Amino acid sequence: MLLKAVFVVLIPFVLAADHPVAVGENGGLTFDPTQVFADVGDTVTFTFISKNHTTTTTTFSGAVCPPPVGGVGPNGWDSGFLAVVGTDTPQFVYTVVDTAPHFAACMQGAGSHCRAGMTFALNPTADMTYDQFNLNAMNS
Repeated sequence: MLLKAVFVVLIPFVLAADHPVAVGENGGLTFDPTQVFADVGDTVTFTFISKNHTTTTTTFSGAVCPPPVGGVGPNGWDSGFLAVVGTDTPQFVYTVVDTAPHFAACMQGAGSHCRAGMTFALNPTADMTYDQFNLNAMNS
């Protein structure tokens, strides 16, 4: 009797994670959470809960506020202004393309939301912390 061997090769795969971030929750000038640690291929979904805000990458220090239109860096982002009208909660999804630290803030009010602490960090480091970035924004 001839036995045939059947080999099943299991190829491991990892599903990308989604990291939800609420923008303007409870009418505040906030991102919640204020920082996310994500891998390449993960997504960060910014859901705009109130008012009219942006999520826009900016510099870690120096002229942090207001963030520039279009964002900072080749892997930065700019959602543009997304207004909440009625029960519509618009979303902006960013797909993580590197594990470098990225810092973002809201452009609203010529940077007044940014200076009020409406800031966010993706993959902050020990040298470039969220807390220091937020302080830089409020002092810019």
